Amino acid sequence: MLISLLVAAMASLSFGQTVTVESKGDLPRCVSQSVNVDVDLPESVSAVEVVLEITEGANGEFITITGFDWNVALGELDDRVVDLSQADGVGPSDMIRMLAMRLQPTDECLPAGMHNLGAITFTVNYNCGGDTVRFDNAVFAYPNPTCMITTQVIDCATGDLMAAAVTPGKVHIKNFDPTVEAIDDATIHWGDLFTYQVVADDQDLPNGCEALRYSVTGPDDMTIGPSGYISWLSDGDDVCEQPIQVTVTDTCGATASTSFTICVQNTPPVAICPNDTTIGWGDDLVTTVTATDDDSGPYGPYYSLVSFTGPGTPTVNAITGEVTWVTEYDSLYTGQFEICVAVTDSAETCDPCSPENADTCCFWVEVVPFQITIEKRGLEYGGGEPAGGVGVFQGQETSVDVNMLNSNYVNYPMGGFNFLFAYDAAALSFMYADEGQFIMDCGWEYFTYRYGPDGNCGMGCPTGLLRIVAIAETNNGPGNNPLCYTNGPGPPPVSDQLAVLHFLVSNDRTLECQFVPIRFFWVECTDNVISSQYGDTLFISQFVIDVYSDTISDLNAEMPTYQGAPDDCDVSDKGWPVRLVHFVNGGVQIACAEEIDRRGDVNLNGTAYEVADAVMYTNYFIKGLDAFDLGLDPLVYPDQIEASIAASDCNADGIPLSVADLVYLIRVVVGDAQAYPKEVIAAKVNYTHDAGAVKVLDDTEIGAAYLVLTGNVTPELAADNMEMMYRFDGTNTRVIVFSIEGEGFTGDILSGADGDILTIEMATINGLPLAATNVPAHYNLSQNYPNPFNPTTTIEFAMPAAGKYCLTIYNIQGQVVDVISGVADAPGVISTEWDASVFASGVYLYRLEANEFTSVKKMVLLK
Repeated sequence: MLISLLVAAMASLSFGQTVTVESKGDLPRCVSQSVNVDVDLPESVSAVEVVLEITEGANGEFITITGFDWNVALGELDDRVVDLSQADGVGPSDMIRMLAMRLQPTDECLPAGMHNLGAITFTVNYNCGGDTVRFDNAVFAYPNPTCMITTQVIDCATGDLMAAAVTPGKVHIKNFDPTVEAIDDATIHWGDLFTYQVVADDQDLPNGCEALRYSVTGPDDMTIGPSGYISWLSDGDDVCEQPIQVTVTDTCGATASTSFTICVQNTPPVAICPNDTTIGWGDDLVTTVTATDDDSGPYGPYYSLVSFTGPGTPTVNAITGEVTWVTEYDSLYTGQFEICVAVTDSAETCDPCSPENADTCCFWVEVVPFQITIEKRGLEYGGGEPAGGVGVFQGQETSVDVNMLNSNYVNYPMGGFNFLFAYDAAALSFMYADEGQFIMDCGWEYFTYRYGPDGNCGMGCPTGLLRIVAIAETNNGPGNNPLCYTNGPGPPPVSDQLAVLHFLVSNDRTLECQFVPIRFFWVECTDNVISSQYGDTLFISQFVIDVYSDTISDLNAEMPTYQGAPDDCDVSDKGWPVRLVHFVNGGVQIACAEEIDRRGDVNLNGTAYEVADAVMYTNYFIKGLDAFDLGLDPLVYPDQIEASIAASDCNADGIPLSVADLVYLIRVVVGDAQAYPKEVIAAKVNYTHDAGAVKVLDDTEIGAAYLVLTGNVTPELAADNMEMMYRFDGTNTRVIVFSIEGEGFTGDILSGADGDILTIEMATINGLPLAATNVPAHYNLSQNYPNPFNPTTTIEFAMPAAGKYCLTIYNIQGQVVDVISGVADAPGVISTEWDASVFASGVYLYRLEANEFTSVKKMVLLK
């Protein structure tokens, strides 16, 4: 009945009444809230009807209406209806209708004025958009009977139906960002477990539709659980400061972060050095540095050399801490030296978190020198310039010095010595021995020598034996006391020359170019000994160094021996002899005629094939060898005539002093012939030939290439801008790569070039010839050439990859006589010349070690 009355009266609508819906801002998601609905009446009314449409926000923000709570203080119009039939909580809009009226005329009307009708209750949805939901006037379609209802009132006095204006309400919904509490910086030791509970909050959490997610940025193995619990087991790689960031993210993607730092500390190791030590000159120092580390790491300990005050460089084994230092026979290697070694656990360092990861300790080593050396005559420096292996000419007298290490016997004064030498009497004839300058400088009273078979070594005696004995004093009275017992330091300076041995070099030409050793020899324990100044200590051999710088000492050797005093000599009735002396063998290098050959420089003025040489050579045919007497200082040019004779072989036929040499010399002087040897400098290019592919490795632009391949092959052109022609001649295939247009190429030449390359010639694009070198694909050690040889030979080996190589040469007894090592910076064939001038004829072996490749071959030195 009421609805129909209201509808019927709609024609008399008037506006003066206002319905206001409360607005609210920044409501959390999923919260339950309410907005008041007020009515402002200019006149009393008997009915109030409010129809509102709820419209979602731009980003899908919406509410679910749960009801309307009438104001309990509103006593009038107590017949009330709330219609939610068109409110399902699903956008884009919902409808709510609220009706309050009186049914009986005797009921009281709602007086004029402002009244609160009640509050619409609702729940905010979980949308994250952050926009506004509107409560606005609407038309409610009532289905039965069909009618359209809007917000309106009925005047109490007249019963007129009056429309009411609606002031819309707005509810702004927003997502509240999460918060996270700050985390203090922490300090742990590596290997410790770090844990922490992150404290975070969000105003949306109490409403039930919010959840927080935690993430952490830091070390890879740090984890954070769903509740914000951080767990991290540190290790040695984490030492130093680790920056950490914790991020809290809510359901809508809003975040909050906090950062802190974990200082991961490390305890450095403590280095422990060995005690100070003393070694003999030429000894290898081998000792070990150790370390303690309270936290056992995190790595190592690793050892390294920090500093060294001596010559050379000690090596330190990074893993074991073993220190090795090899001394050389040089006065620089004598004295006291400090070695400092560092030990580290390789942890990172940063100040002030973990500033140290290492410790250093130092120790001293004293090197005691005591060396007796036989001169290598003919290999020494003389005449103001190196002799260069010229050696001593046959049929001439020569002298060989016996020296002690210069200026290094201050702490070990000598009172006497007894040396026994062995030599080849067929090559060297002993003449006499002189006391050395040291004996004369210090006024020693006794020096003598004896040579010939000793008689104590039986069939083991060398063909030549020589003994020299010197004593500082033989009790010839107080006026003849020695002045010194050591060779240094002065003033005045004291020589290191103990004796001078004089020999006549055999004229047997089969000995040309040979080195004749003079070596220390032991028949009994009293051979090759040195007495202290007071005779209370006997110094015996520690090492014996052969003429090839090999240590040949052997304490197990049986006498007679070249290998030093055996261990039987270590015991005596009076005490222990001191093994401190290093004996270094020497000898005489017999000259090779070709080694003083300065072909064409007959007058020895440094300029070959000039007119003065031709004049002197012409005079020779008239005056003989007197024409070569230049009157030069024999101390500076002791072999001038020998050198002129060697230089006379101008035509390089191996026969000196011939008319043919004179003719050729004159031809060179007048410009009709080239001097020998003619030096040719050729440009080079590298190539590879592997699996039928031929390729130039250099950047040189090639203008043409000519190849001869074994067999009948069908090559294919791989070079750009070029042409190719080839032909099988019945045995080999000849290939020419060229460009009629004058083009060039780099890189690939041919493919399918099977078979071996017998010939390869290349030229640059400018027409200059190139020496082509095959860079091998595999390691290979070639046979030396020439073989047999005298005195030099060439050894080649292929290196398909860059790396280190070591070529070791052995005599037939297996002793190392020379080592040639180096680094190949690029693949290629390495050629080295070995000079065997100082070695005797015989069979030698050479062994190549390169990366993991090893090969051995044999060669023959025939002098």
